[in-house]
Amino acid sequence: MNYEYIRFATLKVFKECNIHSFPINCLEILKHYNLSAHSYSSLSNELRNYCMSYSDDALNYKDKICYNDKQPFGRISFSLMHELGHILLHHNDNHNPKTEQEANIFASNMLAPRMAIHYAECKNQTDVVKLFGLTNEAAQYAFDDYRRWHRITVYQKMNSFDTAIYNHFYNENIKKFIYSIKKCVYCGEDILNSSDYICVKCSSPKHIYQVKQETDTQLLIAENQWLYGGI
Repeated sequence: MNYEYIRFATLKVFKECNIHSFPINCLEILKHYNLSAHSYSSLSNELRNYCMSYSDDALNYKDKICYNDKQPFGRISFSLMHELGHILLHHNDNHNPKTEQEANIFASNMLAPRMAIHYAECKNQTDVVKLFGLTNEAAQYAFDDYRRWHRITVYQKMNSFDTAIYNHFYNENIKKFIYSIKKCVYCGEDILNSSDYICVKCSSPKHIYQVKQETDTQLLIAENQWLYGGI
C-alpha cells in the first residue's frame, strides 16, 4: 500500500480548498469538488432503505454522496472524507478490503494530520477528539498512528510529505505552524492555536470594564427613551 500517495492526496485537498484550520468543514470540501451531499433523512423512503441496506454510514454514486445523519458528528465527518477518498484515489466501484483501508487512511489524515496533532501538543486521544472533532475510536487510531509517525520522524527526520505539510500550515508572518484559526466573538480578530473564543485584547480587564461601561450607557439611554420618550 502506497501510504505516501494517499497522504499526498490529502495535501492536495488542503491546498486546493485552502484549509489552514481544524476541524475542517467536510461539506464545503465536497462542494469544492462538485460533489453534492444528501442526508439519508432527506431521501425518499425507498432510496433511504436502499442506502441503509448498503451502509450504516455513507455511500457515493457518481457525483452524489449520501450519509447517515443519525450518526454522531465525528462519524459523519469521517464517513464523508472516507467517500471522498474513494473518489480522489480513483477506486471507482472497486471496493475491497485494500481500497477500504486506503479510504480510511485518507479520511484519518484529512481530519487530523499527524503533524497538526504534534504541534497542537495533543497528549492523548481525548485531546484529539476535542481539537479535531473525531469519534473516540477514530481519535485513538489517529493518536496511535501519530506516535508511530513521531518515533520514525525523530530518527529519520521529515520526509517530503512532512516537509510539504509543514510548509502549507506554516504562517510566515508569525513564524508558527498553525492548526487552529478562530474569530474573536467580540472584535472578529483571528485567534491562532487557542481553544479560546475571545482574543487577548478583548479578554483584558481594561477592555471588559470599557465594554461594561458602554453597555451600561446604552441601557441607560434605552431606559430613558422608554420611560420619558427620549427626554
